[in-house]
Amino acid sequence: MNNLEIIISRFNEDLNWTTEEIFNQYEYTVYNKGDNDNFNKSNVKKIINIPNVGRCDHTYLYHIITNYTNLSNITVFFPGSLDLTYKKNVAIEILNRIKHTGQAIFIGEYSENIKNKFNDFKLDNWSSTNTQNFAKNNESSLELSKIRPFGNWFRYYFGNEIIKQFCYWSIFSIDKRDILQHPIMRYIILINQVNKSSNPEVGHFLERSWCAVFNPMKYTKFILRPYI
Repeated sequence: MNNLEIIISRFNEDLNWTTEEIFNQYEYTVYNKGDNDNFNKSNVKKIINIPNVGRCDHTYLYHIITNYTNLSNITVFFPGSLDLTYKKNVAIEILNRIKHTGQAIFIGEYSENIKNKFNDFKLDNWSSTNTQNFAKNNESSLELSKIRPFGNWFRYYFGNEIIKQFCYWSIFSIDKRDILQHPIMRYIILINQVNKSSNPEVGHFLERSWCAVFNPMKYTKFILRPYI
């Protein structure tokens, strides 16, 4: 598809899933945060090495900021850990729907108000669920957000906006126009919350808030996540 770019945020994953059906129909830009390049490059068109901070949420913001004036019409964001079946199925659904509709697709879940749903959410500890990443980095202590829990953090950055959609696992695509409706400073402010630690609590806040970051999503189609 013309003007589609797929971004992978990679730490220590082998990326062998990129050679599987439907993934092998595309090329990838890999932001490599690991200390090695031991990954499958069969369908990789570009490798960009960046520091290991902020997990995939930092990567996505970094890509938006550095390509703000040169974004593809549709950008797809994937973590390197799509070998996990429940993540892979969501990614496949996104690519299939983009292929058939030509439209950016955001698959997620509904809530009456995510600020209220996750109001008391906070994490003191978290470890990677990917075995390859855990073997390289088994730290569990999080860099705690200066503003917490989630409800307070959300209110600080997004005010009283009522956002009803969210996703887990940071797997989504977005239309360029939904990114560019906001000034670049919006993304710079957010990346500054996840650019110091490899394990920031704010990353988990951002994971639940991408629909708020790009609100209102006028050109990206939101689809309720099927249980696949």
